[in-house]
Amino acid sequence: MVRVEGPIATALQTCFMENWLESSGEVIADQDDFPFASRDPANAPGDARGLVVISTPSAGRATRARILFQLLLAAALSSVTIQSPYFLPDRGIMRELMAAAKRGVQIRVMVPGRYNNHPIARRASRRRYGDLLTAGIGIHEYQPGMIHSKLLMVDEAWVVTGSTNFDNRSFGLNDEVNLAVRDSSLASRAKAQFMADLESCRSIALEAWKRRSIGERLLAGLGAVLERQE
Repeated sequence: MVRVEGPIATALQTCFMENWLESSGEVIADQDDFPFASRDPANAPGDARGLVVISTPSAGRATRARILFQLLLAAALSSVTIQSPYFLPDRGIMRELMAAAKRGVQIRVMVPGRYNNHPIARRASRRRYGDLLTAGIGIHEYQPGMIHSKLLMVDEAWVVTGSTNFDNRSFGLNDEVNLAVRDSSLASRAKAQFMADLESCRSIALEAWKRRSIGERLLAGLGAVLERQE
């Protein structure tokens, strides 16, 4: 969970009010509803800098969320950390991940284990593990329960959190909102939480992945068919 104060909170409020208008037809415009709007940014609490990235479907399906995520992956120099409950990267994102790994970027991905509210999506996700593991990307399945954190951290500097998953629905179909912050202090805290969660994960080995059951392979194939229908 991230608490936001200062002018950037107004941007998040604006996202909410746009959705409220679309859903209800009601315009929220009372000055009291924007407590940070009239404040001097120079006097805002904290010193982190960031931006709010909304993402709505477009004709070309190149949403702002996808552009943000792909740009950060392409720019990564040392590390990429990902937490996502639904991890189904398409070919473009897969290429960026493997290209980053090839140039020496350490990449760790955390996803739910067997406690997953979408079993077919999980199998479809696991179908991608082979190429990623071969590229040297670490994949870790969280064991205690369903994990729903959505995090992208790049070079322990950029932290992106919000509603976007690493899948086509988030990148091309859904309305999403994300907070992208460049702040080493926040990145340090996000890393500490990730490392704590990592202790409850099972790391996936390539040889073990190759021995997955026939049933899992069939469900993965069904997941692939459903993906093509989106």
